[in-house]
Amino acid sequence: MFFGTEDNAKILADFLRKSGAAHIDNEARATRLSLAREIISYIYKSPEGWDERCSFNIKHIGDQFLQWFRGFSPEKPADIDYIYSMSYRFLCEFDFLVGPGKELSMELRSIRNKIQHDSAEMEDDVKSQIIYASYTMPANIAKEFINDANIGIFKDFEQTRIEAEKLKSQWDEEIKQKQTTAEALKDKLDEYKIGFNFVGLYKGFSDLASKKIKESFWLFWSLIGMGTLIILPLISEIIFAASEIYGGQSFTANHLIILIPLISIEIILIYFFRIILINYRSVKAQIMQLELRQTLCQFIQSYAGYSAEIKKQDSAALEKFENLIFSGILSDPEKLPSTFDGLEQIGNLIKSVKGS
Repeated sequence: MFFGTEDNAKILADFLRKSGAAHIDNEARATRLSLAREIISYIYKSPEGWDERCSFNIKHIGDQFLQWFRGFSPEKPADIDYIYSMSYRFLCEFDFLVGPGKELSMELRSIRNKIQHDSAEMEDDVKSQIIYASYTMPANIAKEFINDANIGIFKDFEQTRIEAEKLKSQWDEEIKQKQTTAEALKDKLDEYKIGFNFVGLYKGFSDLASKKIKESFWLFWSLIGMGTLIILPLISEIIFAASEIYGGQSFTANHLIILIPLISIEIILIYFFRIILINYRSVKAQIMQLELRQTLCQFIQSYAGYSAEIKKQDSAALEKFENLIFSGILSDPEKLPSTFDGLEQIGNLIKSVKGS
């Protein structure tokens, strides 16, 4: 900022006040001072715009321009002529950089035309400044602008743009490749997620199967033990009867009485043997169900995708297959006798003996 600073604005205001009160006898210089005051008045009212568009003259004659204002005296014709020519230079630069599609205001264009057609006598230095500002200065402004170090950026813009487009194409291709890779990884992760879910389900079935296998083991040995208990009384009775016969004793009614509790014990043992046997078979059936579900966990993911596709064409294509695979293998709890059923059978046996 140059004209917009507080100190420089004060210098412009002092000059406008001092030059406005000055009395100039020479008509040509009075006109030049009036034109210069009009230009400076525009600068004073809108310093930001003149700072932005008059950087060339601010750089080369800005301080000198303000120095002429500080030392201005109406009695010195040279002061008026130099202020006049310098003001014209600022006006020409302002016009040169006014912007595309824009023009000076009518008042400023009128001032510029009056100065360009000023044919009154003036010093050679001042006249050369007017000619310089009209013809040579615009070329110097353009030259300085073109040779500015920052303008080199614009010279390389086209090459940079081509390289940027090429780089963008490479990035787009890399992004597509990475997107394809990411989608493939996503699919794999989904498969792993489902797989881990089925691993957890498989482990649950495996834990249940382990418990049932242990239960089956103890039921099996219970059957062996119960079978042994059933056989032992019979063997002992046979041994006892044989010893009696070989001892010369005859078969009497007492022997039949002894058989009654033996038969009762055998019936009770057979009943419990049957309960254990049915439980054993039930546990084996449950183990088979768990093993079937463990097997299903190994291919259920692929089956879900395949069945979804084939059912679009024929909804009943896999019906029999599904009925076979997904049907449960259950034990039949209705065949399990209750304890009271066994007691009723023993009671019926006793009644029949008494009736006879």
